[in-house]
Amino acid sequence: MLLKTKPIFLFMLPVWLLSGRASFKRNVAARVHLNPASLTYRQPVLDLLQREKAAGRRIALTTATDRELAEAISDHLGLFNEVHATDGQVNLKGANKAAFLGECYAETGFEYVGDSAADVEVWRRARAAYVVGSEGRARQAAAVTTLKITIIEPRASLRTWVNALRGHHWAKNLLLFLPLALSHNLVLEPVLRTALGFALYGLCASGLYILNDLLDLHSDREHPWKKERPFAAGDISIPEGLLASFILLSASLGAGFFLDSQFGFALLGYATLTMLYSLYLKKVALLDVFVLSSFYSFRILAGALISDTPLSQWFLAFSLFFFLSLAMAKRYSELFHASDLVKAGNSGRGYHTGDREVLLSLGVGSSFSAVVIFSLYVHSQDVRVLYLSPEFLFLLCPIVLYWLSRTWLLAHRGELNEDPVTLAIRDPVSYGVALASVAVIAASIIQVKWW
Repeated sequence: MLLKTKPIFLFMLPVWLLSGRASFKRNVAARVHLNPASLTYRQPVLDLLQREKAAGRRIALTTATDRELAEAISDHLGLFNEVHATDGQVNLKGANKAAFLGECYAETGFEYVGDSAADVEVWRRARAAYVVGSEGRARQAAAVTTLKITIIEPRASLRTWVNALRGHHWAKNLLLFLPLALSHNLVLEPVLRTALGFALYGLCASGLYILNDLLDLHSDREHPWKKERPFAAGDISIPEGLLASFILLSASLGAGFFLDSQFGFALLGYATLTMLYSLYLKKVALLDVFVLSSFYSFRILAGALISDTPLSQWFLAFSLFFFLSLAMAKRYSELFHASDLVKAGNSGRGYHTGDREVLLSLGVGSSFSAVVIFSLYVHSQDVRVLYLSPEFLFLLCPIVLYWLSRTWLLAHRGELNEDPVTLAIRDPVSYGVALASVAVIAASIIQVKWW
């Protein structure tokens, strides 16, 4: 949350860490506003605490979190009789927590609910352990104290991980094949290189999606549909997400440079721009949609580099306006569905609810600009070299304009609940448009005599 609201503090984190973890947590806690109601809680743990409190037992929240944040959570839940937390001097974790609780409850003893490897030291001093997590963690606790209850947390399913990695967004990476398709250069070697680039781009994008979701947790948890995302819903833990993101990004970028240096730099540029977008640029009204649309152009450029295929400037201009229109539609739809978040200033964007009309005008204008540029592209000499009957390509203009216009109609009706490209994957009408486009392109490749 801190990096999301004030990215400049990214450079202060190492400085704060030099003073120790307790001081680090205090500096972070002093600069963020936590809404405890937006956090995800383990319901079985809350039920356990409620039962024990109803039985007359004293419940204490003892956590390595900074005291300011811990007290906010305690006030929200209303379950705890007392709060013990990191105070800026002592990091109340592991051995420190064990020593504190052992001294604090020396006469009565204590039973402890925990879930991490650092809690083994605490269980060693406790009368009994309540374990939240896996059977392996339960065995660790049972080896040092009496194990009373184990609350097994189900591991995230493959489907949950695919959702976290945004597997359906990999369809966007098919744009890497577009330069090859447009140049009719379907030779085995460049196709295989592009296929490898497709996989690496997907891994890199998935790692970045995870980071973006982790940075967006505070707003996603209050969003009408983004609250169902795996990290916002608590289906996958934050440490697991950070580890997965690190592996995906390091593997994809390393392999990208190994495969082709130019492609590697394009992938690195995409990753860098995406991080800047996630941390800061997405909060700058209008600039955010220009950056968002450029991500699609990055894919086309990366495909051209890895396959060594020249790109027409006309087509790059067309793609810029085409995807700018889709980015505008996405942002328009978000303003439509999350107006309460926008009014509260917690949407993570730099727009007001009244900006929808501006986005509508700019987006529809971009749609028509894309079609006009495409008509000029069809009339260029480059196209006449590749197609025997290029006049048929003009039929793509009304087809593309229809699809863009329909996308904006859905957005205006409030029926566009996701990324337009993602919607197209599940939209029968979009498949019909794609088939019509393929038929037109096939006709333009064949020599047709008019008489």
